[in-house]
Amino acid sequence: MRRLLQYAVGLLAFVALPAMAADGFVTGNVNLRAGPDAAYPIITVVPLGTNVSIQGCTEGWGWCDVVTMGTRGWVAADYIQYVYQDQRVVVQDNGARIGIPIVSFVIGTYWGSYYRDRPFYRQRDYWFHRPIVIRPPHRPIHRPPVRPRPPGWSGGHRPGPGNGWSGGTRPKPQPGNGSGGGTRPPRPGNGSGGGTRPKPQTRPAPTPTQSSGN
Repeated sequence: MRRLLQYAVGLLAFVALPAMAADGFVTGNVNLRAGPDAAYPIITVVPLGTNVSIQGCTEGWGWCDVVTMGTRGWVAADYIQYVYQDQRVVVQDNGARIGIPIVSFVIGTYWGSYYRDRPFYRQRDYWFHRPIVIRPPHRPIHRPPVRPRPPGWSGGHRPGPGNGWSGGTRPKPQPGNGSGGGTRPPRPGNGSGGGTRPKPQTRPAPTPTQSSGN
C-alpha cells in the first residue's frame, strides 16, 4: 500500500510538471544548445517564431531550458519572448515578473537523460571535465535603419546643381552656335558662309605710257 501511494505521488508530480512550464516563442533563427553557454554543442537550429516551452532559466535569466521541436536544450533568453499582460516581453528582462523559475544545470544528469544518442555524448568525459563558466549571452544588435539616398545620388559624389545630373563630375561645356548642335560657328569670311578665307586679289600690271622726249 505504501509503495502504491509513492507511485501515485510520483505520477502526480510528473503530470503537474508541464503546467509549471511557460510557453514562449523565439524571435530569430537561434541555436538550441546542449548547455547554457555558447561553447556547448548545437543540437539544432530553432526557426523564427517557433514555440518553446520554458522549463526554467539560469540565474539572471540569461539562458533558458526549453522543450521544442520534440527535443530539449538551452536557448539564449534574449531570443525568447513571452506574452505577459497582453504584451510581448523579452524573457531575460522580465523573467522575475513572469515567474519563470531559476534552475541549475548538472551536465551529467542532463546529458544522460536527453543526449545519449547524440554523437557528442561519446566525448562526455571531455565535456564533463571542461570548466565552462556560464555567462550571459550577447544581446542581439539592433542597427538603425539606413537612410535613403537623395535623388540623383551616385557613388560618393554629390548630384549636380539643378540639372539632376549624377555622374560625379561636371560635364564639359560644348560650344555651339545657339542651335544646340554642338558645332563651332563658321569662321568670319567673305560673307559666303563657307567658313574659309577669301583668296587675295592680284593687282593688274601697270600700262606703259609714251614718253614726250628722247
